[in-house]
Amino acid sequence: MGTLERTETLTHRIGTNGRLSIKSISGTLRVRGVEGEEARLTVRYRIRATDQYSAERALDTGRVTVVRGPGSLEVETPERRLSTGLAWLFAGARVGADFTVDVPWGTKVRYETMSGSIEAMALVGDQKYRTVSGDIRLWSLGGLVEAGSISGSISLEDGGDVRLRANTISGGIRVRARRFYGLTLSTTSGSIAVVGALDPSGDHRAESISGSVALTPLSGVTAELRAVSGSIVSDVEHRLDGARGRWRSVVGDGAAHFLVNSTSGSLRILAARPGDYVVAAAAPAVPSTPPSTPPASDSGEVAAAPAEPPAGADAEESEPQQTEEIWDPDESGDVEQDAAQDEELAVLQALERGEIGVDEAAERLERSRR
Repeated sequence: MGTLERTETLTHRIGTNGRLSIKSISGTLRVRGVEGEEARLTVRYRIRATDQYSAERALDTGRVTVVRGPGSLEVETPERRLSTGLAWLFAGARVGADFTVDVPWGTKVRYETMSGSIEAMALVGDQKYRTVSGDIRLWSLGGLVEAGSISGSISLEDGGDVRLRANTISGGIRVRARRFYGLTLSTTSGSIAVVGALDPSGDHRAESISGSVALTPLSGVTAELRAVSGSIVSDVEHRLDGARGRWRSVVGDGAAHFLVNSTSGSLRILAARPGDYVVAAAAPAVPSTPPSTPPASDSGEVAAAPAEPPAGADAEESEPQQTEEIWDPDESGDVEQDAAQDEELAVLQALERGEIGVDEAAERLERSRR
């Protein structure tokens, strides 16, 4: 087997409050907000095939569909349009795609994938990220953010003013922002960590069956734990009251309310450190140097930092243009990798058809990665 890598790029003017929608099965999404009114989409294809001719033919079938409308950009991979959810296969070839997108920072973003990972930064429009087994890593976001995964972890660093809803089954959740105007976090067995000021007018809650919850409040808060077994431990001065099954800890003026529901988990209130405070502008600016070491996933694997835009990012609207192509006829190690991907895809297809539940899917995905 050999590998053909091809990169294609296009630009489309969507305005300062446009919409971006991407639907895929696998691959990585990197999206970030920038100044201006144009969206720049870069798709990096990776096709494994017996020869370059077969790879070229497979790409003709496996190329993503892009729909450009007034103020919108919609991207969909071919297998999302098949009722069976089959992977891209053509004469034994396999086609995959990664996406890198620069959009105006006010863009509304929606991304749906099965096994893809997600990286997003410098956005304040409404955002919704959904993946089954991938990790979700977010930086310098504001506005309404919804993030969901089954076995992946979810992290937010250097957030501004945020309303956040995040849920995962076996992954962990760690979020840090200047101020949370609303917070709804849920996990089954993973841990939850929250760092930031909680606005008194917002609804703030976390749910975990057996995972622990850690809160570093940067404002006054009344933290309440409802659990069958568990306790509240505080590293800061607080007033504790309550009885078995329901405890309340008041820190500072106690103006905000943070509710934790758990079966056997505990709540720990941590003291703030200098690095916990976030200084964010009213509108996010693209950092001069993207994070060099993004947060690691639960498995310890670290994702690459969001890529810098290539030269000419302000080019006028264009049709897809090929910018790079590499053919490697001697790639090795594909057999085991393909088998693992086939097993994972079978689990995701069964979940999509409703043949198995979320818990069983998470357990099978965990076993397939060992």
